[in-house]
Amino acid sequence: MDLKLVFRLLGMLGMAFSLVVLVPLIDSFIVDQEHMVVFLGTLCISLIISGIFLFYGSGRTKQRLRIREAFAVVGCGWMMICILGALPYLLTGTMDPITALFESVSGFTTTGVTTSKSFQDFPASILVWRCLTHWCGGIGVIMLFIIIMPQMNSGAGYLFNAEMSGGITEHTLPRIKESATLILTIYVFLTAVEICLFMLAGVPVPQSINLALATMATGGFSYYTDSLISFNSVYVEIIAVVFMLISSMNFSLYYKIWRGDWTAFMDDAEHRYYLSLLVAAACLITINLYGSGYFSDILQSARHGFFQAISIGSTTGFASDDFNKWPPFSRFILLLLMFIGGCSGSTAGGIKISRIVVLMKASWSELLRTLHPKIVYSIKIKNKPVESEVVGSITRFFFLYIIVFMVLTILISLTGLSLIDSMGVIAACLSSVGPAFGIVGPTATYGDISLFGRLISICAMILGRLEIFTLLVIMRPAFWRNKQNW
Repeated sequence: MDLKLVFRLLGMLGMAFSLVVLVPLIDSFIVDQEHMVVFLGTLCISLIISGIFLFYGSGRTKQRLRIREAFAVVGCGWMMICILGALPYLLTGTMDPITALFESVSGFTTTGVTTSKSFQDFPASILVWRCLTHWCGGIGVIMLFIIIMPQMNSGAGYLFNAEMSGGITEHTLPRIKESATLILTIYVFLTAVEICLFMLAGVPVPQSINLALATMATGGFSYYTDSLISFNSVYVEIIAVVFMLISSMNFSLYYKIWRGDWTAFMDDAEHRYYLSLLVAAACLITINLYGSGYFSDILQSARHGFFQAISIGSTTGFASDDFNKWPPFSRFILLLLMFIGGCSGSTAGGIKISRIVVLMKASWSELLRTLHPKIVYSIKIKNKPVESEVVGSITRFFFLYIIVFMVLTILISLTGLSLIDSMGVIAACLSSVGPAFGIVGPTATYGDISLFGRLISICAMILGRLEIFTLLVIMRPAFWRNKQNW
């Protein structure tokens, strides 16, 4: 293990974090001077830790990661950022360490939940900080898929459709930098466009910025505890739906379009599966809402059915109505969408559409082999065969995902939550959705969950955001031993 390289990259990550802290620091200087000391303290601690890491890793200019260092940087980097991100909440003096960490992890993993009963409890500068953690967490996930994930054996490298030919691990550093810079530009540009559209829809500037940052990150953070229900605006919902879809689809498509490849969107199979799934789910929910008499108007049923299917399917977690009161069938459809999630290479969480498609095709091929033992059947995506190693990696990921879901559900149920509530909480946290059913419905918060339950939720959020493998691998003692064969 090249620890000097790991520490150097962690130091650089800490410096980037320090730059983000400057935004709420400036905001507190302008409108919330009482809490300037909170962000000054956070900035100082971040700079000190980053400086120590950079000093230890000084002289190391190597940038190409091996798989071992990649795991270490991703796993330790996310945990470091989440811990540093908890400092503003902790330094306000209104939260205990576990609750502060919960708020930070919720932001950076784009889960978008809180333990606070009212957002009026947060000072203005803290609200700005929470929005930024969402937005930075979203772009962090995309960069993870561009630079790190292709080197990890979880099928993620295959799932991310890079513009360049060959695997991303074959590219030179300048090409990776070019890709990352361009995708960051696209991310910022789309955020700015969405802010302008919300403002044109009559949303106040602070809330327009908040909603845009949360939507682009598929995070779902709103200034209101009942999400978008308080807005009661079709225009706001339409804007949110459009950008939830944009953010939950593979950003490499926008990279290709930006570079002039206008056929990329038509050629991509993953987004077609994704859109078809959302439309089917939305239609089923609409029929159920209208047929059960929950809404007497078919148009109102369609409005909320389509919005909620897209919101949950993109793992944003916005709510236009209290879906906790919907008929059981509609809630079951939403629960399935939580697990499936969005497209690979997006800000969305969940298992991802590409993995689901590969798993379905792998199951079909096994059925055919059972009926015809000598048949030769290859799994294809976009008319390209999927390597058996990739299929195996995706299968293992799915198995681990379900095992983690079951274990965490059992653990959080020990806090006294019902089985249904426990399943909802873990599913929502693992998939970065946020709101679920029962005690953590769309108009409720995680405030009634015990400290132990919040710890379990934190684990679920990080495991889901880091695609399970990363955190589990670095927890093994053998990972840190000096071996040369990684």
